[in-house]
Order: sequence, then C-alpha cells, then structure tokens
Amino acid sequence: MADDGRPSLDIERHLRYWKMCLRSPLPSLYLSNEGNRMALAYFIINAINILTPHVPTAQLGSDIQPPKPLITPEDRANLRKWVLSHQHPGGGFSGSISLVFPLGEYDEWDFETGSRSLEQSGLANIAATLFALQLLALLADDESADQAFKGVDRERTLEWLKRLQREDGSFGEALRRLPTKGWFIAGGYDMRYCYIAAAIRWILRGDVEKGDTRWVEDIDVEGFVGYIRRSQTYDGGFAGSSSEEPHAGYAYCAVGALYLLDRPLEGSGAFHGSQILSSGIRDMPGLIHWLSSRQFIYIEPSRTDDRDSDEEDAVNFTLPASLSSLTLAENQCLVGVNGRCNKAADTCYSWWVGASLVTLDNEDLISREPSRRFLLEKMQHRIGGFGKTPGSPPDLYHACFGLASLGVLGEPGLNRVDSSLAVPVETVKRIERARRELLRGAIDGSGAATLLRGGVDMGVGLRGGKPDWLTADNR
Repeated sequence: MADDGRPSLDIERHLRYWKMCLRSPLPSLYLSNEGNRMALAYFIINAINILTPHVPTAQLGSDIQPPKPLITPEDRANLRKWVLSHQHPGGGFSGSISLVFPLGEYDEWDFETGSRSLEQSGLANIAATLFALQLLALLADDESADQAFKGVDRERTLEWLKRLQREDGSFGEALRRLPTKGWFIAGGYDMRYCYIAAAIRWILRGDVEKGDTRWVEDIDVEGFVGYIRRSQTYDGGFAGSSSEEPHAGYAYCAVGALYLLDRPLEGSGAFHGSQILSSGIRDMPGLIHWLSSRQFIYIEPSRTDDRDSDEEDAVNFTLPASLSSLTLAENQCLVGVNGRCNKAADTCYSWWVGASLVTLDNEDLISREPSRRFLLEKMQHRIGGFGKTPGSPPDLYHACFGLASLGVLGEPGLNRVDSSLAVPVETVKRIERARRELLRGAIDGSGAATLLRGGVDMGVGLRGGKPDWLTADNR
C-alpha cells in the first residue's frame, strides 16, 4: 500500500514471477497448450517488456550503468532463432516447433531451392503468425530494431493471409487441403481472426503501390469492413454474427481491426481519427454504452451464501447486508469488468474493455481508480502475476493482460501499452523501423532461403532426427 493509501503494483515481485516463467518449466497444466507455444512466449516476453521501462541509451550517461536485463542479449538471439524456426515455406508461422513440418509433408519439397509450393502451407495459423511478428519486435532493442524482421518472408506471408479471407469478408485460422475436396479455410467465424489479420496487414504491408516489385495484392478491405459491420448485435456489442451473444473480446477485436485498417504507418501511440472505424460501426453510441456497462461495483461474497461455492458467477450477485454498505466514493469502491452481461469479473476484460474505450477515444468512461484498486487488491497474486478471478492462482494469459490493462492507462513504473496492438508503445516504434527496413529490400531471395533452410533444420532436428535429404552430404 502506498503512503497515500492507494494500492501499489509490486514490480519486483511481478518480475520474479515472470523470471520463473521464463527460466523454469511451466506447470503441467500448460501441456494442453503445446500447440500454442508461440502465444505463451508472447505473454511472457510482452509482460517483461511492459514491466521494464524503456530508457534510451543516450539518456543513461557515461557514468551510469544500465540495470542487468532479465532477458540477456544471448537470450534474445536464441529466442529470435526459435521464433524464425516456426516460419513456413507457404507463409505464416506455426504455434509450436512440433507442428512445423508434420511427417508426410515433404512430398512436394524442392530440394534445390529449399522451398515447396504455396499449396503446402503446413500447420501455419493466423494467431501464431501475429505472435511471432510481435515477439520479433519485442526481442529487439534500440540497436537491433531495424533488423527485427530480418528473415521474415513478407510477400509470402501477405499472400497466405489473403488466402485466409472468405467471400463474406471474414477470416479463418488456417489453410487445409481436404482429400477430394480441395482447399478449406479452417477456424470458424471468429472476430479474433479478423483483428489478427488486420494487425498482420498493418505490421507487414506498408504503403507499397501497385507496380512496385514488393507489391502484394491486398485483402478485400471493403468486404472485411462489411463483415464486421454486420456482426454488431442489437444491444451494441459484437459477436461472430448479429444473432449471437456479444462478447467484450469480440468488441475489442472489431474495434482494433477497423482502427488498424487505416492507422498511419508512422507516429506510434498517437490517436488518429479513423474514418474506417467511424463508418465500420453501425451503432457507435450503442457500442460505447455496451462497453462502459461491462463495469460494475464489486461486492465481497457473503460467507453465509448458500449457493455452490464453486460457482464463479456468485460474486456478481451477492447483495450487501444493507444499503449503507454501498458506496460510490471513488477511493473506496472496487470496480470489476466482465465480458458478457450477468457474468463474473475477469482480469482480462479490464484489458479488452479498457483498451477498446481508449482506442475509441472514450478513456474518460473508464472507472480508473476503482478498476485499478480491484486489479491490485483482488486479482494481483502474492507471488506475482494476476489470476482470472479473485483468489485464483496467476496464469500467463491473465497475468499479461492484467499488466497491459494497467499499462494502457499509464500506470507509473510501467511502459505505456498501445491499445490497438497490445504491446508497449516503444515496441510499436521498433515495428515501424523494422517494416521500413524490410520494405527497403534488405532481405534478398537467397538470404530468405538460407534462413528458411535453417528453420527447417532446427524444426526437424529438435524432433530427434532428420530426413536423409537434410544430412550434410545431401544439402
């Protein structure tokens, strides 16, 4: 607790938690996330970056030694190689090294060039691709930012991204070829894929015009905006379609996707009046009302509550013993945030709702101090990190977005977080620098092929053996 009575964020304790996540094997509960290793790495590295305020080298002075980094230069180099080892020849990235090149998918491999046809994109998926690009930027520093995307096959990834768009404007998760059926866009109708597609496009596409050798055919922007517009529900929220239940995560994805479609390529962190965002949301007042209504005053559950103690939603409906226990005093009440009507407060929705309102330039509708108190008094864990609900143990997902929700509102001691890209503003600046270098054509075809071959080598090598064609005599 700070001297002024406000709860405090124990940054050192959180860094110890994230150091444990970075250096030690994760608990067995994470085994079910084997296919999502890229996501887990993003949560860990992003959280450490949020917790480590950026100080330009020029400001340190010759007599001041910078603090020892939690992620060493050697760590950054090794993690960078690990990320690039997940890149697929057909475009995109895989979520786990064990899924990079499944056995039986070497049939159409071109042994001479180290590549295969676009029709063999393996298990690349849209979420892992965004996490990989963000990680490459998060792992860069001031000196290496220009080279953050070195080795990324920009053109092939953008071509692959376009193939993930359906005729109705929506995006899927992955491309799969079904026997006798041809190509299939897998993944269902999920607004998250739309947001991820817009983020990948913003990171890689740039302002290359048609006729330039680096130009890649764009996605159907008009159809994309139309799909999102049709997905707004009667009460102002967003879902996979207008007839489904709205969800705060989907609302963030709809807002973020539209915002990124015409976000300037330079000027990190500055708000811009997005014309696409304004036209792409059919009922803007309804959306803002729906988002702000996700906040509610949290009341401790009664010990005499006769409902099932395992029912997560019980905390939302516990009534006070008397009206006198209710308060609207901002320095006393706790405000939680839920993702749907009549659901329990959840740490991650402080991000999905708060960041949406920031992107919409309605930050004033966030109950800042009561929400902050709720996160720090109820969700912050004694070992560091944040749990899903009050009393829950910390997990990577909620611990990362708990920090992000504080960072997007400018919590002292944290790096400011970009509301539409979910990484620190300093990281977005590095994305901009890396994109500029990538568009200068610094990576030629032979360099990309060499890095790709190295990724293949690493991917299959970590599985305990290599096919004959990858041995030294056959390369």
